Amino acid sequence: MTVEENISWSELLKHPIVTAEHGNDRNRFAAATESLQKAAHQFASALNDRAKLLANSAQYDTVLHDAAAIVTILPESGLGYLCMGDVHCQLGRYAAAISIYDEGLEAVPESDQYYQQLQQHRMSAITNNSKQVDFISQLPFDIVTINILPRMQPKFYCESSCEYLYVSRGWQQRILQQPNGLVFDFGRETDTFMKGHDQLVRFAPYVQKLKGDVFADAKLEDLFSRAHFSNLKHMHIYCQSTTFRLPLLNGLQLISDSLTHLAVDGRVDNLHLRDILESCPNLVSLRTESVDPAMVSLPISSCYPKITHLALHDVPEDTALEYDHMIGVLSRFPSLLSFEISPTPDSRVLPILHEYCPYLQVLYFGSTSKQLGVIDVHPHRKGIKSAHLGGEFGYLVAQGDLIQFLHVHRNSLEEVEACDDIDEYDSYWKLVNGQVIIQAGDRDAPPPLRFGYDPTTQAENSFMQLISIDFSHSESSTSNEFVLWLISNAPNLKAINLRISHLRHDITNAMIKLRHLSKLEIVRWVWGDHSDYYEGIIQFLEHHVGMGETSTLKEITISARTMAFDATWIPFISKLQCLKNLKLHALSIPEDCLPVMEKIGRGCPALEDLTLGVRGCDIGDGIISSLCQHSNLKCLRIGSTSLNPGTLILMTILPGLESLYLECNVPESVMEMLRKHVSKAMINKP
Repeated sequence: MTVEENISWSELLKHPIVTAEHGNDRNRFAAATESLQKAAHQFASALNDRAKLLANSAQYDTVLHDAAAIVTILPESGLGYLCMGDVHCQLGRYAAAISIYDEGLEAVPESDQYYQQLQQHRMSAITNNSKQVDFISQLPFDIVTINILPRMQPKFYCESSCEYLYVSRGWQQRILQQPNGLVFDFGRETDTFMKGHDQLVRFAPYVQKLKGDVFADAKLEDLFSRAHFSNLKHMHIYCQSTTFRLPLLNGLQLISDSLTHLAVDGRVDNLHLRDILESCPNLVSLRTESVDPAMVSLPISSCYPKITHLALHDVPEDTALEYDHMIGVLSRFPSLLSFEISPTPDSRVLPILHEYCPYLQVLYFGSTSKQLGVIDVHPHRKGIKSAHLGGEFGYLVAQGDLIQFLHVHRNSLEEVEACDDIDEYDSYWKLVNGQVIIQAGDRDAPPPLRFGYDPTTQAENSFMQLISIDFSHSESSTSNEFVLWLISNAPNLKAINLRISHLRHDITNAMIKLRHLSKLEIVRWVWGDHSDYYEGIIQFLEHHVGMGETSTLKEITISARTMAFDATWIPFISKLQCLKNLKLHALSIPEDCLPVMEKIGRGCPALEDLTLGVRGCDIGDGIISSLCQHSNLKCLRIGSTSLNPGTLILMTILPGLESLYLECNVPESVMEMLRKHVSKAMINKP
């Protein structure tokens, strides 16, 4: 007898043909064969699971070997063909994948559980193969990484197919080799990190930015223990009260060697600032929410000189905002360039910030920055240049502390925004007619100043770098004095944002003296702010009307609930010869405003950019048509979400219109007309 060299697995798994049997052998034959078939399927399933793990580790040759073994063991099952074809797709070899899928569809019966998956994956491979572009592999590396990929800005999601990474092998290699690495979002598709997230795990060594939510029982340590995230530098996570503290910190420790920027939003019970800092010793930027910042219990020598950007928001305990606690925090970060904290802490901290953080340049004291990551700072410059003070209802900044703070940084300040109410009581220093004085009264002599200057001896024009002020959210009467003080001593101001009640004669007189003012915003949002004293703003506008083409005023923004048709100062806007941008940010522009809008439509000869209302604005009849004869208007933004077709068609009359931004639905026929007339028509549908 000879040994048969080629054994067919499919024949082995079939029920044998028996010519003779004894007793109950037929049933025993069947049971033995079924056991073999079950073992074969279990073996094939284990090979398939191993193949997926190997694919995540880029062991493609071994994956193909395992897939071939599955086909050999179960030739009439689609599992092996599916595994083999998917690997070719991951490598961008779509033509090879299609061939494998075709082979499987011929060998596998339609009743097989994987037959439909073979069909679906084949169609996907055909689609990807038809759009394959491989010119990128022919271009110089620096052109691809510097000019092409940054414009694509690919952001990958764990639950997606990450198509950019599978266009071709050349595309994948170039994307993975770019210096900025991969940006991934692990989304909300699961409440566990022990499984799933295959794309993220597979490309872990190339991921530099990661963002996502940590829900329910999901533990970061489970994710970061599955792969080596050796280049992860930026991470932004959203947590819930169910997020566990220790798994979070353990996960951070696993990526701490490379992590430099971290944002932790949401609330994690019993999470302290020092926990994060000790888990991530290489951080340079940290943003947190609802984290206890207490540092008093740490040794004085415990400092974090690598941290240059720190944001502590929604600080959970009011005691943490007290003077001693704040000093305990600030003294640990001598290299800070930017600092954010909310709610507003004890304002006594303001005048001495520079003693603990001498290089601090950007401050949000009670508020949050609107543009995360966009902070222009210089590592060796001293003095705050951008100060945003307050922002939450019910918190006060002491007048004397604010005076001293502004004076300390008078040579560096470029931007000042004040939102909190200003407490004028129990302060040694106050402002009167734009001058700093010592408050009279029965009180002890003021303490010696720590800063080597006396605010009462301030020279004129002391805020030479200041170009922008915003007091539009400050309701206290004392804010008028601060506005007057700053405007009177900042000759290079370019942008002013004030409430209508601020525009008194003394302030507008100071504004008239400014030689570089180009941007003015007037706010009338706040309830109770119904000042009808317009002589100051009328005087200011008349001055710029009289300047004719030498006026520096280029942009005006009016923010209000309802455009006031009886506001006697608004018609003067139509006479400004150099105004290029007018923004009417209102919830309602009623028909009563038609006479004013007609004047603007006939006037403002330099006007190029016009905004009518915020999103959802109610715009009265005739308002838009009154502007349709303006000859220079190039860009029009309309906030209404319900414009009729007739009004939309009117916009084709504007002779110079180049850009149109709408918030309403536009019929396709009308859209075609608009596109013929306007080179750029954008619709943000409700």
